Amino acid sequence: MNTARCVTLMAAGVTLIAAPLSAQEKPPAKPPAAAMDHSKMDHAKMDHAKMDHGAAKAEGWKELDAYHQLMMATWHPAKDKNDLAPIRAKAAEMVASAKLVAASTSPMACQKPELLKAQAALPMETEKVAAMVAAKAADTDLKAGLKGLHDRFDVLEGCASGMKH
Repeated sequence: MNTARCVTLMAAGVTLIAAPLSAQEKPPAKPPAAAMDHSKMDHAKMDHAKMDHGAAKAEGWKELDAYHQLMMATWHPAKDKNDLAPIRAKAAEMVASAKLVAASTSPMACQKPELLKAQAALPMETEKVAAMVAAKAADTDLKAGLKGLHDRFDVLEGCASGMKH
């Protein structure tokens, strides 16, 4: 093969390779988190393990991310389906995880007085729900206790805005 033909084929190859890249459509932009209606989301069908949980995960607060996974696994079934079996099964695990969060070093974005206070209080708040489980509290009382814990957890979750669910 002569040099001129190689150059022509190479030029054609570059054109063929480059054309599809420039012709690709960009995916539509996601709406801002604030614009999303989270109340209409079916959290039970979401694969939370594959979700991007924003700054806390990105900065390596693995203890909070682990607690968040437990919170999702217990709160969403309770809220969405009135299913309290997950919290009854995982209460002790949540207490242990809350203690790890409290003993861990939070990312710099979370080093604010109100967040440090919420971090330190997480085990005690989680233990209250675990005590309700141990006392075999009525479902309505346990669900209310878990909702309160979730609401207080949201304070910590708020330091990593991408972690909201």
